[in-house]
Amino acid sequence: MREFIRASDVANEISMKRSYYGGSFVLVEGITDCRLYRKFIDKDECSIIVAHSKDNVKMSVRESYLRRNDRKVLGIVDTDLDKLKGIVQRPPVFATDSRDIETHMMSGPALDNVLLEYGDPEKIERFIDKYGEIRDAVVRACYPIGLLMYISDVHDHGICFRDPDHASFIDRKNLKVNVSLMMDSLLLNSPHSHVTKKDLAAQLSKETEEEHDPWDVCRGHDMISVLAIGLREIFGSYNSKYIRTGEAAGALRLAYDKETFRSSVLFSDTKIWSHENRFKVWY
Repeated sequence: MREFIRASDVANEISMKRSYYGGSFVLVEGITDCRLYRKFIDKDECSIIVAHSKDNVKMSVRESYLRRNDRKVLGIVDTDLDKLKGIVQRPPVFATDSRDIETHMMSGPALDNVLLEYGDPEKIERFIDKYGEIRDAVVRACYPIGLLMYISDVHDHGICFRDPDHASFIDRKNLKVNVSLMMDSLLLNSPHSHVTKKDLAAQLSKETEEEHDPWDVCRGHDMISVLAIGLREIFGSYNSKYIRTGEAAGALRLAYDKETFRSSVLFSDTKIWSHENRFKVWY
């Protein structure tokens, strides 16, 4: 049913709630975004609405703000590939600092706290001695698939990146990615794509030379999936034996604290803009 929700439906929901609610509205893409940001909003002054897609957030916020003159509305969206494509969001829509909110969680203390809870100190030390910091290993593993998403988007290859089988191309001893197996896995699950593996490999090699910022390239879902593999197979403690992507993501959300969020550009920009427009979002 969510795929049938339109931006106008969301804008109408805001208009209907205006009959009894005078606070601000923050629109987000999905339920996991809602779970995270509701930790930080001023619940007496602000309410979160899930718009169920990035396009819905952008269009419904602008419908409410520009056409219906509701000045207490803003939207938060994932940056996705926008930085690589030179796209900038304008208020009242704001984008995450890095590719998505999960990458922002992975880049800071939240990951360290998850490793304290689910990691085995001795196993972590051995891994770091051999392969470097866990955060860096996860980034290296996820960079190629993030680049392939960008390449597929730019060249309209139509490759499907929904729920890739990370375990089929991530080495469960060192978290290194087998790029050839990764392309095989993605193309196998992309029946409508007509790009050849040879052409895709050539495009990936060329794009790798550009040396993009990995935090703009790597997708949070991939990073958390690779982290979960590491916790299960390499450096996890007894309590992480069966941890999956969903549980790892939930642990990161719980570990992502107010101080880290307040250090983000997203927090700063939304706070300044909401203050200028005389409403409150964050506590």
